[in-house]
Amino acid sequence: MKKNTAILMVALMLFAVSCTAQKSLPDSLSCEEILTTLQSVGEKTDYEKYYQKSQNNLDSLSMSLWSDGVFEECAEFDLLEDYAIYLGAGTDTYEVTVLKSKNEADTEKLVDLVERRKKTLENGDKGMYDPSFETKMSNAVLKTDGPFVIFLITNDNEAALKAAEALKK
Repeated sequence: MKKNTAILMVALMLFAVSCTAQKSLPDSLSCEEILTTLQSVGEKTDYEKYYQKSQNNLDSLSMSLWSDGVFEECAEFDLLEDYAIYLGAGTDTYEVTVLKSKNEADTEKLVDLVERRKKTLENGDKGMYDPSFETKMSNAVLKTDGPFVIFLITNDNEAALKAAEALKK
């Protein structure tokens, strides 16, 4: 009887752990699909630039301009398996970035890259033109999910993250 009770307790514990296990974004999703989902809620601005792996329109030099504001090789570019970056046009501060590392061990290097991007934005002059710049920058979200790095500067980051949750399996 004690043996059966112990087996039942272990089974219940394993079931509870599996039910509460953190779901993650499927590896099969493209960054563009995730970006589209993130933008499916709230208002978005027209884009100034839209980098997409499917368009092969980002290179190491362009990534360096994006992240650091300098025209030189960006070492992190070689770590990317996929990318989708939406840069808002005009004076409204709006950006959605989804990067996917080739190797999950390199995800933190992509986080550092995005943190440099945020500093580049904070040091720029957009704040002179957008009255909500400070609020948006302080509410910016940088999140990882497996090999994915997500960076949000939108009018409703929380709604965008909830939309992403629906993609998780």
